[in-house]
Amino acid sequence: MGKVLVAEPELDADILEGCRRGDPRAQRAVFERYRDRVFSIALHFLKGEHAAAQDVTQEVFVRVFRAAPSFRQDARLSTWLYRIVANACLDELRRRRRLLLFGDLPPTLHPVVSAAEPADPDAEVTRAVSRLSPRLRMAVLLRYFDDLSYHEIAHALGVTPGTVASRLSRAHAILARDLAHLRPAGPSS
Repeated sequence: MGKVLVAEPELDADILEGCRRGDPRAQRAVFERYRDRVFSIALHFLKGEHAAAQDVTQEVFVRVFRAAPSFRQDARLSTWLYRIVANACLDELRRRRRLLLFGDLPPTLHPVVSAAEPADPDAEVTRAVSRLSPRLRMAVLLRYFDDLSYHEIAHALGVTPGTVASRLSRAHAILARDLAHLRPAGPSS
């Protein structure tokens, strides 16, 4: 789906060491290297809401820079970052649920969707993915958008590879059902 981020472990280690010391150049290097990927994940996870994705992106880097001194390096920087992105996206959804209870969400967060069927299959797939539960949606995004392995997704989400497989299996079943109308009608056997 998207461009896969190829991390350079040696460079990441140098940059991370600079972040641990609070070096602004190292922080800028991390931000420059990962901001587009973080924003893309947040944008897809938050169903295309640019402002919310920008807020989540900013929050992710604040968390990264605050937590850098305690990062144990038992995972790659990119995997650690994906975990922070996943948590920040889920936190944003929780925040929204709390706001919904009090009716404080602005109208822009309640988009009006046209009743007409979308003509673009890619748009339909995007909408179908956006309707998945947050846990399933994040697994799908990390697997197919960022091309992470089951092991990398498990580490990023703090679950086992078996849980990743289960989530992806459930997501596949839901997507297959919701997108069945896009399959070309083939000859019956």
